[in-house]
Amino acid sequence: METVKKEVALIGAGKIGKGYIADLFHDAGYKIIFLCHSLKQAQALRDQGYYTVFKYLEGQEEPIEYKIDNFEAVSTAEEYEQALEVLARVNYATVHLYPSAFEEVGHMIADAICRRVEEGNQQTLDIMLCLNYMEADQIILKHIREKLQTPEQRRYLEEKVGVGMALTFRWGANPRPYMLEKDPLCSCVAESPDLPVDAEAFKGPIPEGVALRPLTKMRERLAFKLWGGNVNGAITANLAMQKGYKYTYQGTLDDHIYLASELGTREAHFGYDQVYHLTQEEKDENLKGRHYGKDGKRSREQMTKRVDEVTRVGADPARKLARKDRLIGPAIACIKAGRVPFFLTKAAAAGFYFVNPADASACAIQKCIQEEGIEAAIIKFCELNMEDAEERMIFQLILGHYYEMSELDPVDIHYCE
Repeated sequence: METVKKEVALIGAGKIGKGYIADLFHDAGYKIIFLCHSLKQAQALRDQGYYTVFKYLEGQEEPIEYKIDNFEAVSTAEEYEQALEVLARVNYATVHLYPSAFEEVGHMIADAICRRVEEGNQQTLDIMLCLNYMEADQIILKHIREKLQTPEQRRYLEEKVGVGMALTFRWGANPRPYMLEKDPLCSCVAESPDLPVDAEAFKGPIPEGVALRPLTKMRERLAFKLWGGNVNGAITANLAMQKGYKYTYQGTLDDHIYLASELGTREAHFGYDQVYHLTQEEKDENLKGRHYGKDGKRSREQMTKRVDEVTRVGADPARKLARKDRLIGPAIACIKAGRVPFFLTKAAAAGFYFVNPADASACAIQKCIQEEGIEAAIIKFCELNMEDAEERMIFQLILGHYYEMSELDPVDIHYCE
């Protein structure tokens, strides 16, 4: 058996890639190879040769700081051949990008598989998807398969390439001004001791010495993370944006928003238990080593100490409004089980007020509202089936909340007409 190389390709060099995944592999002595789209970013990382991580430890108001080095950086846009060379030789890769990049990533992995087959490389390639997106593995595999043309390439994918989900519990925030003054390439993250990965997806050995936590039932666990944990941040961010707050802690200090986030999270937990069937022990295992309270939530005091921008926590609102994601997924599950998802649909309605010119997803929602109307936007982005009576109720709840939040004169509102 050939020796597994102590290097890892990180596809994406954002907050999670630089501040979480690179940190874990760097600590274990792995060489990091960032595959980032931008040549400017790749060149900046190469020129500096290091970057600083600012990490907030539990119970501490100021972060610790340390440097990450021993890495390469390659632009997938301008240095594609070099990127393929990397993916054709490594045994491990991670992906941490927005869904808009899934097709490009899938095709690049497919090209790397073709290169491996051409070169007779029979080593395994295990890819860990660090993505808060249900069925991301199936979507990326679909894009990989559509570029493979020969039986040998398709067989290599099935026998040698593992594609599995990972659970990212370390949040990454926008660096504060003093951090950027110290190091313009820095990352700002919270503490999280390890990375839970899909034990059943690996085709080769799980990386030795890296703080990975192999688990099973990853689809159920990812849903629990989204519906049982991330939902709280989505509710707070959406309602805070609608009220004009800049930071999420301002929303947490607002009694009305805090109430909605707590009760909406309870609705989401109820919805989760109607669809998925993790035991309480398995739910607790998801949060092992993390400073969460009961049901995977931080205390109100903990959340008010976290300085994080609403635009970051609520980023990509179209994805978070999607049918299987953290708001609409549990809302549908609730209503089908006879429980009205009042606060989940309120948060969804607030998502249609999410305005950020720098966020393409938010702009797409606002454009749809302006051109097609709020009713069409709700149906489109929440992916509701209007032939289903219960899903029509979800639509009506969101629409009612939306109008309740509006500044329109009731005379100008076409509701229940």
